[in-house]
Amino acid sequence: MRHIHAADIQSKGGIKAAHEGLAQVHADAREFVLHLDVDVTLRKSFPAVNVPGSGGLRFDDVRESFIEFVKHKNLLGLDVAQYNPDKDSGDSGAQKLVELLVEALSVRLEALSAPSVESAPEPGAGPQEMSSSGTTA
Repeated sequence: MRHIHAADIQSKGGIKAAHEGLAQVHADAREFVLHLDVDVTLRKSFPAVNVPGSGGLRFDDVRESFIEFVKHKNLLGLDVAQYNPDKDSGDSGAQKLVELLVEALSVRLEALSAPSVESAPEPGAGPQEMSSSGTTA
């Protein structure tokens, strides 16, 4: 199991830290599961957790990292844990999580439906014509 310290994410930013994390788990070569404990966020950014950490991450850093992981082609599954509705006055935490999931999964769908570099036609390659004998011209 690998981890990245909150201070590293704070200094590098969510996107760069996520790319480094993906490299650590060899995500380009292996499938992986993403687990997000929302109690990694700063109490003022997301108070609806049982065990808020001191020195945690801004919700925006969590969001950026999460989206980078979720759009990766080898993501096999994900779960989100530690949200506590009893500590969520006005359901603002629930709203943030729903918006995060909608955004991340929308980005994932876009990433998965985009043509990959491997399947893109080579530059200058036009349409091929097929003869009645089945050969290309």
